[in-house]
Amino acid sequence: MSRRRAARTQDSLELLLDTICNTFGGVLFIAILVILLLQQTSPNVTPSAETVITPAELQTLAVRWEAVAGELSRLRENHLSQQTVVDSFAPVELREQLEERRELTARQDALQAKLDSLLADRTELVIEIEEQKAENDALREQSVAADERRNREQLQLEDERQARVQEIRLPVVRSTGKQEIGLVMRYGRLYVWHKYGPGYRRLGLNTDDFVVISSDDDGLKVRPKPTRGVPVSASPQSLTAIKEILQRFDQRSCCLAIIVRPDSFGEFRYVRDAAIQLGLEYRLMAVGESDPVFDRGGSGGRVQ
Repeated sequence: MSRRRAARTQDSLELLLDTICNTFGGVLFIAILVILLLQQTSPNVTPSAETVITPAELQTLAVRWEAVAGELSRLRENHLSQQTVVDSFAPVELREQLEERRELTARQDALQAKLDSLLADRTELVIEIEEQKAENDALREQSVAADERRNREQLQLEDERQARVQEIRLPVVRSTGKQEIGLVMRYGRLYVWHKYGPGYRRLGLNTDDFVVISSDDDGLKVRPKPTRGVPVSASPQSLTAIKEILQRFDQRSCCLAIIVRPDSFGEFRYVRDAAIQLGLEYRLMAVGESDPVFDRGGSGGRVQ
């Protein structure tokens, strides 16, 4: 074989190998570029036609891309080895040109490797962005759910507050000449202060419910017994017992003077409601825990 014919054969083989490698590299680059461009939204594409790629799918594509890039690198190395073997048989006058060509090819491969590295970095950034977007969407959904729950709780709280609101009318206080019946509310119980005879005449201290603490020139100092009296509550038994006590007094000639200590403020409404149902007028006397109350005779007070 002549030297010229051998040179043409070697050039043909080199061109074939270059074409194969460049074609494979170009196809791989175009495929990666198409995958990345699919993630971007075109202004002419309607929202219904958008392609959504999840971070997991992007991660899978990245792994495949790395595998293909590795295969391309291996093929380039094989091509370089083959090219070195072929160049060893080339004529002396062509070796300088082939060496220059190898340098250009190596420079091209270095640029291609740099481009591949940039594409890989971009892929990782896209994956990170998609993951961050998914996390933001989850946080947004949690925020919306928290706002809805807060609104429901506010409405529920407002309903409970409205349910506890009670409308009352301020009583009208006026003078009366009726006989006052002294009642004491303490320890959550109702006590009748005195004993009464015919015509509601006082017979003295109700010693069944009260105990004498001391006695001096000013009178007796007494205190209700914690275990006596009538327990006041919303139970039917308590309401019945309260009415039995109040029914002993005629509404036409008697009115109630109800002394209420702080520990029985909450129970006062049950006694008040029972008095109103029976038509009895009453005078509320709210006093402190240790404030003294003096008995001045039991008539001529102001009632409501």
